[in-house]
Amino acid sequence: MTDRQFIGIIIGLVATAMSSIAATLIALLINNSRLTDVKEALRAESKADMAALRMETKTDNAELRVEMASMRSEMSSMREAILTQLATFHMDIISKIAELDNRITRLER
Repeated sequence: MTDRQFIGIIIGLVATAMSSIAATLIALLINNSRLTDVKEALRAESKADMAALRMETKTDNAELRVEMASMRSEMSSMREAILTQLATFHMDIISKIAELDNRITRLER
């Protein structure tokens, strides 16, 4: 093998390696731009999902506040009914105690 043949083979190999490196770099650039597009699409979709979740959370919070207010008023009316019933029982007990006290006082005389 002569030097010219050897140089020809080396130049052929270098040219093949360079073309394959160039093809790889071009593929990386194309892939990178596709990844950027996908990344931007995902960001936009996640922002839309976050906005929807925020709106849903606000709606749920408003519903909970209304329900809590309703429960508070219900509990307040129940409390008033219980206090009224307790006052009635208290008056009944006081009258029974007074009646028993009168009976004992009569028995002692």
